[in-house]
Amino acid sequence: MNANTLERRLELLKDEGNGLNKREIVQDLTQKFNCSDSTVYNDFATRSTWQPLVQEIAASLFKIQNRHEQLYRKASFMYTQAKSDRARIAALNLMRQINIELAELSGAKPSEQAATEEISIRWEDPEVCKKQYSSTTSPTLDNSSSTFAPPVSECLTVEGAGVKPSVAPTNS
Repeated sequence: MNANTLERRLELLKDEGNGLNKREIVQDLTQKFNCSDSTVYNDFATRSTWQPLVQEIAASLFKIQNRHEQLYRKASFMYTQAKSDRARIAALNLMRQINIELAELSGAKPSEQAATEEISIRWEDPEVCKKQYSSTTSPTLDNSSSTFAPPVSECLTVEGAGVKPSVAPTNS
């Protein structure tokens, strides 16, 4: 059973529960789902076969959704109570993943996602940089051409000097 059929049949049950008669339900569903009257009348005729299945699917989806919402509340609480940045980032990442899964369950987002792009972040050791800058604090003046030559920092030019690389996923 595809998602459109499932949604149409759930809507049929909801409208019937709201007290609409068969003709009103058929008119409403043919407009909403762009289908023929005979399709909706066929849903009424074969109801005894699909209704138990639809109710099982709906009940299980609601259970899964409730579990995701409970996990989201716990992750949100952990985010507010976290003492470190790493714990906050982990909680935010979990909350993001739960939102993605809930969107997939609701049909709002396709389950296929493009590969995430990685960003490299380079952290420089402040102690190494302090030593570099303190040893070259006075600018040099070249007497032959009288041009100003700023000091060159090892922190910016030498690959790997005080580097602590990390990789963070992005959402593009």
